[in-house]
Amino acid sequence: MDNEDIEKAVEERRVWLQSQLEAAAPRFGVELVGEVVNTYDMRSAGATAREGDHDVWLRVVVEVPSYQPACRWDGNVEANSIRSVPKPQVLRWSDWTNTDRYLEGRRLRGEVMTLAPGSAITTGGVLHHDPQLPESWWRAFDAALDALATHPVNMDNELGAVQYTINGVQAHFGVELPDEVFADLKWTTAHADLHWGNLRGPGLYILDWESWRPAPAGYDAATLYCNSLLHPPTARRLRARPVFETRSGQIALLFAMVRYLWVVGEGSDIDQLDGPLRTEAAAILASLSVPEHVGWLSHGS
Repeated sequence: MDNEDIEKAVEERRVWLQSQLEAAAPRFGVELVGEVVNTYDMRSAGATAREGDHDVWLRVVVEVPSYQPACRWDGNVEANSIRSVPKPQVLRWSDWTNTDRYLEGRRLRGEVMTLAPGSAITTGGVLHHDPQLPESWWRAFDAALDALATHPVNMDNELGAVQYTINGVQAHFGVELPDEVFADLKWTTAHADLHWGNLRGPGLYILDWESWRPAPAGYDAATLYCNSLLHPPTARRLRARPVFETRSGQIALLFAMVRYLWVVGEGSDIDQLDGPLRTEAAAILASLSVPEHVGWLSHGS
């Protein structure tokens, strides 16, 4: 498939997603009033909608019926239970099956959500400039991560997360990490996709809760740190967090760096992080020492 074919396929997908969003509006009793926004992978479309005397956000997402993990499907709805974190609430939702010939049989979900206040800090996930955030934003950020970390979550995919990182370190650095490196990690609840495109200001507000799950302590700060490497002052601020002095925090950084190295070369802003990510990850690998006790499923620090 050449570039022209790719562009045609993307445009076809965009038009179809917009039609699904437009069809969903009367289903939920709302009227679209804002510009349609698509995710980079054309998996979902959303727009501001009018409901009575106030605005909401209407979103439609499409997936194959067998798609896993389930958190990417139910995450936004299940995140309604999270407290003390500034985030949208899903007000109503509904699932249906696509009957169009295009993508026939795919499942769709529509969600009506509270509208996010404030404005985007960046247009993408990677920070290129001073975000000019007030100290109150950073205090709220710290408080939100602390509150989220203690929220109950099912601990059911730690093995997969560890193996993903082991495979990534082997692929990108030629290093075989023994399981013992992951001994006694502290696992906490994480947003798990905390880049700058999912944050708003001047008051803190955190978007996109599809992927929240357990992760090594410090993982959310680690992902934001990775996305801040092109703006050193912000990167230094995040890197100075005490959690990164712990083994769990070091492993959280490694988890995040490997995750982004996997997608380097796909044509996004992540490509610009290749060198800094490799330098940082190499330093962490050099500093790791294997603990005497194994059993990385422990909830110790």
